[in-house]
Amino acid sequence: MPARRTPLAMVAVYEFALTTGLLFIVVTTARWMAGPGTPLAGLLPTLASQLVVMGLLVGVIVTAVLGPSMRHETAGHLNPAVSIGLWLLRFFPGKAVLPFVVAQLAGSVAGVALADLVWGDAARKVGYAVLTPARGWGSGAVFAVEAAAMAVIMLIVAFFGTRPPLLRFLPPVIGTCVTAAIVFLGPLSGGGVNPARQLGPAVFSASTGHLWAYLLAPVVGAAVAAALAPLLRRR
Repeated sequence: MPARRTPLAMVAVYEFALTTGLLFIVVTTARWMAGPGTPLAGLLPTLASQLVVMGLLVGVIVTAVLGPSMRHETAGHLNPAVSIGLWLLRFFPGKAVLPFVVAQLAGSVAGVALADLVWGDAARKVGYAVLTPARGWGSGAVFAVEAAAMAVIMLIVAFFGTRPPLLRFLPPVIGTCVTAAIVFLGPLSGGGVNPARQLGPAVFSASTGHLWAYLLAPVVGAAVAAALAPLLRRR
């Protein structure tokens, strides 16, 4: 939650910068793992091995961002669905939701634009790390899996967030959840569980066929988790 002494605009700028950095790193990692002629392409020849590396990298980034952000109350959500979910859980002020969501989505586009500027054709050849579902998977299946995964993550957030002794373990737990989503759901739905993860890559690669599912499913999952969270508290 943003600190009272920190202007909301400054915290939103911080969120924009973090999301920009995340998407730049994601595209850069994809460029070096799967791009033609890169030394890592031979070391990581399969989708599974690439997803493990990407999952571990993003999980570490999420953990590293959440730790200092929680101590200094500067957010670091990196995900519009998380911001909306925390608001529905009453962990986050409503007035900050729109600035955060705008900052995250803008950061997604900016991060991919930066990667395009730096890597050019090499980033284009890996589709700007756009998420794609398994063959035969339609938007409905993508929506269901991405929403369910986000619901589980936000229920974990609610569980830890309502138990102060456990709160310090939340950053590595969420980082682990993100890693698991990428590794295990990557071959199926794409494993994004984050509208900001898909928006920039989809726009730059013009792969917008399932975009609505990737954008809406995490938000719906977060809302479902918020509705179920009171049952979790009662128990």
